[in-house]
Amino acid sequence: MLSILMSVKNEARYVEVALRSIEPALPADIEMVVVDDGSTDGTADIVEQLNLPFVRLVRTEGIGKAAAYSLAYENAKGSYFILFAGDDLLEPAALEARIAPLRFFAQDVSVVTFCKLKSFSSQKKYDGMVLPKNPRLGLESGGCIAFNRCFAERAFPIPSTLANEDSWLMLQVRYSGVKVIQVPVIGLLYRIHQNNSYQRGVSFNTVNEQMWMRQRALFFFYEQYREQLSSAQQREILFELVVQLLRYLGRPVPMLLLNDIGLKVRIKALFNSTSVLYWLRERFYKFFSGR
Repeated sequence: MLSILMSVKNEARYVEVALRSIEPALPADIEMVVVDDGSTDGTADIVEQLNLPFVRLVRTEGIGKAAAYSLAYENAKGSYFILFAGDDLLEPAALEARIAPLRFFAQDVSVVTFCKLKSFSSQKKYDGMVLPKNPRLGLESGGCIAFNRCFAERAFPIPSTLANEDSWLMLQVRYSGVKVIQVPVIGLLYRIHQNNSYQRGVSFNTVNEQMWMRQRALFFFYEQYREQLSSAQQREILFELVVQLLRYLGRPVPMLLLNDIGLKVRIKALFNSTSVLYWLRERFYKFFSGR
């Protein structure tokens, strides 16, 4: 069975179309576990009133996005999993391609796949991007990952104090001996709008704080798995923490001089380190995204 894990909060405007986007893939062996994280706009009531047979609703008073995904996993029955948000759309025709490679491995092998996403938005500069741009790769993000239960048992629960699930899961992929398979088809239609948990088109100060909160996953991961990491892996994580701290403090020059960390990480941090560079990032958003 495929379990689709969904965390929603105040998505009354989009949640029905999100849930129904999976219907063309039915009657495949699919369940969708929806955790409503304390919505105040009637999102949970909409989900309940739809009475969709493949949906199981869990209500909370508000435990945070990361904890809500962990709770969805606790209530899931599947052998394979994908993550989904209440404002996006799934490409049902791509579901089999996303999980088929997982079936070829034994149950004690951690395996993930990554598909592509296509953005859609009322704002032209965010609309119609297929990411990543490399035709052979999927995107390393929460909405594009599919994984088996062996991977899930290591990655969950996600630390509840984290601002998002993506950073934690990607660290698990990078440092936990996981088999990664690229599925370069569009599996997710990603809605960019003003209420995304990671906002775009906002002030540099807002983005700076958002990015810093997301990078807390590096510290939590290092603390939890330090004894299991090689000295080289420990060094890499610590240097990435230094890069993110310098980015947060607006110190791009010393950040670029840290050759112990990959150039791609430093360049991404660079264009989010000062208000001027962030302006350039926003001005040429489509060019910089997905590289």
